[in-house]
Amino acid sequence: MKSRTVAACRAALLMVLTPVFFTTAWAEDTTLPRGEFASIFPKAANFVEKTAELTPEQVASIEAEIETKLRPEDLKPTFHIAFGEDGKPVGLVLLLTAEGPNGAISGGVGLDMTGKVVKVEVHKHSEAAGIADETFLKQFSGKGVEDRFKVGEDIEPVVGAQAASRAVALMPKKTLAISYALFLKRPDTPEEDVAETYEPEDLKEVMMMMKDEYDLIRAYFQSGKNSDKEAALKAAKQLEKYTKFIADFEPPKNPNDTEGYTYFRKKFDDAIREFAQHLETEGISKTTQKQWREIVELVNTTHLRFSVEEIDLDEDLN
Repeated sequence: MKSRTVAACRAALLMVLTPVFFTTAWAEDTTLPRGEFASIFPKAANFVEKTAELTPEQVASIEAEIETKLRPEDLKPTFHIAFGEDGKPVGLVLLLTAEGPNGAISGGVGLDMTGKVVKVEVHKHSEAAGIADETFLKQFSGKGVEDRFKVGEDIEPVVGAQAASRAVALMPKKTLAISYALFLKRPDTPEEDVAETYEPEDLKEVMMMMKDEYDLIRAYFQSGKNSDKEAALKAAKQLEKYTKFIADFEPPKNPNDTEGYTYFRKKFDDAIREFAQHLETEGISKTTQKQWREIVELVNTTHLRFSVEEIDLDEDLN
């Protein structure tokens, strides 16, 4: 569906990050050489150390977001702001600690000026060696405040070290939560999009919205072009969001089969989430092709059971 209402719905669901702006009250600045932070921002000319103090309201908000208590040292975080040769800030580094199964895990997290993770480093720990390995840590790069940092979902754990992997995953999540509480501006939906936010009226409209996203993903598999990957990935993530609409409506066929309806909806949600993760890292691969065929089969099966009208999904990936 190419209508204005669907375009408005998509726009309303997208999040746009704004640049960093420093409005918090900082303690006295200390200028530092590149030193240990050069591995995160190699092009930085120097770093300026800034210390802030979280208010009780900010602490409560952050703890609710990260679903755990802050450590005492987190309450007065010290940021190391990276500056380029032109004197403009290029990002920040926060040194922090998380509790692993075998003790404290200390490291550093770098964020760029758009609030995205540049790099995560583990400096000291008593866990499996893999938690400090680049293969594991590079998964965090590029993630932002909208990401979940869920080990086993969007983060692949180090084999045999799931608890330690979760502790490391908490570090960038906590860095983002603290940074947004203090000086990063959370994305807002533009006023014009809020006014046009589209709410589907029935399950058929939801299916039509989802069909639009299916078409984008199918086109990517058929073309095999890397240039189509971003559109396909966005479509997969949109499908995740549209599953929330499904729960708002009873199916036109077999409406009393609530257990089956819930089962298929959850199965679809899980399948799309896993597909999106693999699509982002692998693009077109045997795994993503297999996952997509299974999703198409799942959708067709669900339609036969709960829809009075069948929506034809072309599953040709060749």
